[in-house]
Amino acid sequence: MITINVNQENQQFSKEISIEELICFLKIKTNGIAIAVNSNVVKKENWSSNLLHNNDKVLIIKSTQGG
Repeated sequence: MITINVNQENQQFSKEISIEELICFLKIKTNGIAIAVNSNVVKKENWSSNLLHNNDKVLIIKSTQGG
């Protein structure tokens, strides 16, 4: 089992997963979001190839509109 901290909540998985798999697991829409792993922003085109490892910290930020 590996533990990945996502927005300050621990998630457990049986193996390493990609950012893309994490987004699917969490059922998050990909429009208007940014993702950082261990304080490093990951480009959307790299989500499928970037594997998450035990104790990684993932921050998912959703853009909002307002005025």
